[in-house]
Amino acid sequence: MRHLRIYRAIRLIQRTGSIRKAAELLAVSPSALNRSVQGFEEEMGLPVFDRVPGGVRLTAAGELLLDLIDRHLTEFDDFRAQLVNLREGLSGVLRLSLGSDIGAGTLLAAVREFEEAFPGVSVEIGTADSALPLHRREADLALLTNPETDDALEVVHAQRLALVAWQGARAGPAPGGLWDLVAGRLLMPPEGTGSRVAISHLLRRHRLAEGTVSALPAAQLAQQLPGSPRVALFPETVFEAGTTAPARLPLPLGDVQLCVLRAARVPMIRPAQAFLTVLQRRLDEAVA
Repeated sequence: MRHLRIYRAIRLIQRTGSIRKAAELLAVSPSALNRSVQGFEEEMGLPVFDRVPGGVRLTAAGELLLDLIDRHLTEFDDFRAQLVNLREGLSGVLRLSLGSDIGAGTLLAAVREFEEAFPGVSVEIGTADSALPLHRREADLALLTNPETDDALEVVHAQRLALVAWQGARAGPAPGGLWDLVAGRLLMPPEGTGSRVAISHLLRRHRLAEGTVSALPAAQLAQQLPGSPRVALFPETVFEAGTTAPARLPLPLGDVQLCVLRAARVPMIRPAQAFLTVLQRRLDEAVA
């Protein structure tokens, strides 16, 4: 990139036909600009300009060089524009890691809204029930329920989510309490998720066993539950607000804290900041 300045000067000299006129436009002295051109010609081993009465004109080598200069400067200007867009959050890649108990409904709706608002940003979504992708620098943001944190992580947003019992269409009479609930067939988040741990603690406090349980990620819930004879215990955001969702049973199951985490000593990129704004609004609407 060290030749960019002289490249632009040569192109301007060719357009004006004069070192003096080009120097005026560049706000440098004609002698300084002439020395720069001569130094470049010496480095190239060929003259770029013929000095003629009243100005300069390109040599045959200069004609070839100008074609190369035009291509090079066009490519560099495009590259610089991409860097500006990246810095402003208009392009690039946003890497999200979602806990398997929440990767559906409201969170995916926030991703879709973000993609529509920022079409130049590619969103990569992974699933992990710990902050390991952040520690490995494989994600920009991690969304987890009741996560374990350390000094290497920063919580940039936290939101309480109610745990909800969602009833499948073939589940039979609604359970009247936790005892009836665990006596039936349940769908729960995978082991190790914050939601599953919270549900297990709730049942232990009431001295209840989990009963017949099938574990599945939230992303599969919309396909598995509606025609199922089971009841699903998941956070309230697994079904998008305003869409058709299974019946929600009025059982007190407590809540979990959804945390948005990032690596503490890594600057937050603009796409991550923009996504966080979209997500916060979506969550506020979902839990209002």
